[in-house]
Amino acid sequence: MARTTPPGRSGRPPRARTGPSPLTGADVASLRAAAQRFGAPARSAKAALIAALASRSLHRPRILLACHDALLFVAAHPDDEAIAAAAEAALARCARAARALAATPSGRRALEGTGIAWSEVSAALGYDIARWLVHRFPGHAEITSLGDGAGTLPSLLALLLPAIEADALAGERAGGLALLDRCKGPRDTRLAFLVRQLESLAAPAAVRAQLFDALTPFLTVAPRGTRASRTFLRGPAGRVHRHAAPLRKAPAEALAVVAQPPPRERPLARAERRALVDVARATLAVLARETDPITWASVDGVSLHDLEAGFAVALFPMEPARRFALDSHTGYLLFRQRVPIAYGGGWPFLGVCRIGVNVFPAFRGGESALAFAHVLRVYRARFGVARFVVEPYQFGAGNAEALRSGAFWFYWRLGFRPLDEGIAALAEREHARLQRVRGARTPLPRMRALAREDLALDLAPTAGPLRVEPARLSTAVARWIVDAHGGDRRKAQAAALARVGAALGAAPGPGWTTGERAAYRSLALLVGLVDDLDRWSAADKAACVALMRAKGAPDDAPFFAALARHPRLPAALARIADAAATGG
Repeated sequence: MARTTPPGRSGRPPRARTGPSPLTGADVASLRAAAQRFGAPARSAKAALIAALASRSLHRPRILLACHDALLFVAAHPDDEAIAAAAEAALARCARAARALAATPSGRRALEGTGIAWSEVSAALGYDIARWLVHRFPGHAEITSLGDGAGTLPSLLALLLPAIEADALAGERAGGLALLDRCKGPRDTRLAFLVRQLESLAAPAAVRAQLFDALTPFLTVAPRGTRASRTFLRGPAGRVHRHAAPLRKAPAEALAVVAQPPPRERPLARAERRALVDVARATLAVLARETDPITWASVDGVSLHDLEAGFAVALFPMEPARRFALDSHTGYLLFRQRVPIAYGGGWPFLGVCRIGVNVFPAFRGGESALAFAHVLRVYRARFGVARFVVEPYQFGAGNAEALRSGAFWFYWRLGFRPLDEGIAALAEREHARLQRVRGARTPLPRMRALAREDLALDLAPTAGPLRVEPARLSTAVARWIVDAHGGDRRKAQAAALARVGAALGAAPGPGWTTGERAAYRSLALLVGLVDDLDRWSAADKAACVALMRAKGAPDDAPFFAALARHPRLPAALARIADAAATGG
């Protein structure tokens, strides 16, 4: 008689599993593949796959995250309103599954840093974003540790608290978080307590920020089920674009997009501009990221540009007081069907714009080139750009992720080319090799060699924009202050204002804002170095005054466009920069 293996220790058959079957990696791969196909058959398959999610378990973190991002891709590229609604409902189910996972320590660790609903992220965020979190999402951010600056906390609290209470801190042995816990109210968070104390300090905002940052606090941001997570973050409402055609990845098409007429700017109320700032800050905060133009966004200068196929670009100029004197940073957030899909920023100046893009992982492999082309289109029209420049970090210098992803070729396919002749020749040879050898990849050492110098895209190659480095202009001003005025800044400022006011026949008047006056004063130090300023025509002088004033407006985009098209100022600035470079 054949020997059989007992079905179980008790000799009874094992119980059949109950409950929904788990979602598998193969299921998610099918959804991701379907998300990138369009047409009637693909739409039906997509709808069936999304509907099937309702009967599957999402308890495995890796599978949940992959499914979540595939659904975000669908939400950004919906076939129609029904698919868009189905994707949003499925994302809400992902949020419920994430909440169940986050109830356990292991599940919470698995979700950490992903930015989805019910995840947490730890980050060293600055005072302005910390303050925004306290007011916009109270209770969703907390100080969880202090870095090297923890020892400064007692002296900071002594400065912030009432004198009689501060005296008690002299003998206090508790430090760091324990000291904050002792001082705050029982229903308060450490972060909210500290922010409120700093807000009450009679000091400029920059000083309050410096005191906060000196503590080197690390925050844990927990969006939970709010609209601050990647799961639920959405841009302004608009009609659903029905995506029926295949994804457009052709570089030639992307290049044509850059040259299209300016996109339509959507009229926005101030509350809508504020909401866009909230979306941009939350998008970055839950991924432990921060950029100056979004942190210090000039709310009244925020603009939203509607484009074809559901794309929209929101631009974020910096507050006038925070801007660089010349090439101030303007950030952007790129939406596809209300879903944030990329962010970045540009530094326009004299028709040249340094720029970069960060496409969120969930949307890579889609229409990334076309999406970035839309960004270039907006910047070209908004700032009068004739040349875009990408710095080496964006495609590999000190950036391992960009090296591995072959980011150099992303920009190459859009028409960017190395400014260095030797690197350009290397790139041509490597591109030819890749075309000959199917499936070939560029080795990392060669990618590093390609990432040594800037890439540029010229939109007007026949004319060629002037390349004037703002740092050289700043050097020229600093040298003039020392050489002509012995380093006396007040004397130099007064002399510059006197010369510019007399030459241009205009100065700040009663209708000028504080930002416009400050911009005029700052630029006068540079404009005063123009050798033939007195001989300009009346029209050229009036245009110069207008652009100096525009630098301090809530949105300084008109400044850059006016500077690029001014008949005489760009050439004059080029002469000043050249003289600074040669020591003249």
